[in-house]
Amino acid sequence: MQSHGHVLIYTGNAELFRLLEYILETEGFSVRLCDDPGGLVTAIRAERPLAVLADCSGPRAEALSLCRRINDAGGGQLRVAAFAQAYWADIGRDLDALGVDMVICRPIEPRRLLRFLWDIRANLAAGSRPCVAPEQTFRHADVEMNLARVQVTRSGQTVSLSALQFRLLLQLMKMPEVVHSRDELIAVGWPPETEVEPRTVDIHIGHIRRALNKYGPDIIRTVRSVGYSLNMPPQSSRS
Repeated sequence: MQSHGHVLIYTGNAELFRLLEYILETEGFSVRLCDDPGGLVTAIRAERPLAVLADCSGPRAEALSLCRRINDAGGGQLRVAAFAQAYWADIGRDLDALGVDMVICRPIEPRRLLRFLWDIRANLAAGSRPCVAPEQTFRHADVEMNLARVQVTRSGQTVSLSALQFRLLLQLMKMPEVVHSRDELIAVGWPPETEVEPRTVDIHIGHIRRALNKYGPDIIRTVRSVGYSLNMPPQSSRS
């Protein structure tokens, strides 16, 4: 059975791995480092990861050989993102033929990488359901969350959120009148074993608030020392 949150990272660059580990684990993914091609192939076959992130910034021939082995080990079904040097703009054509879904040139854009992984996980989860029920869409005022498409819109405009922020907003949208404590939000946003400071919740709620406020008035209500809920915007409350 394929893991819905496990990612294998192939690189010999410790700094790159630490960066990716931090970004992914913050968003609820588990990661494992593979620093040799043989070990990576073994891990792919044994662990059935959600995806492989491969550092292809070395010699071109080695990068192509590595991606060929990844594709073979995954039976052509494994989702792969490759990190390449910026001046390798044309390598995308070669890597695409070897089963690489996305080429990320330095510097790395965390939001783009996370969107790639979150879309894979969402599609796998959606694929296990025979149909999408009406309950998969939540609405509050002019905000709409479509779970099947993992999309948030406000007044018809797409709101850009990370996977973690999506989960936090979803909790608020499910019960907008309820004040959700920081502990409750931590429970739905992060894996059980993760240690999260309450201030971290505040930071992410701040990001959500700014993203929503681009397209309308503030609807997130802060209850001091307690948590967060949703308000109706002024124009809606007058109608």
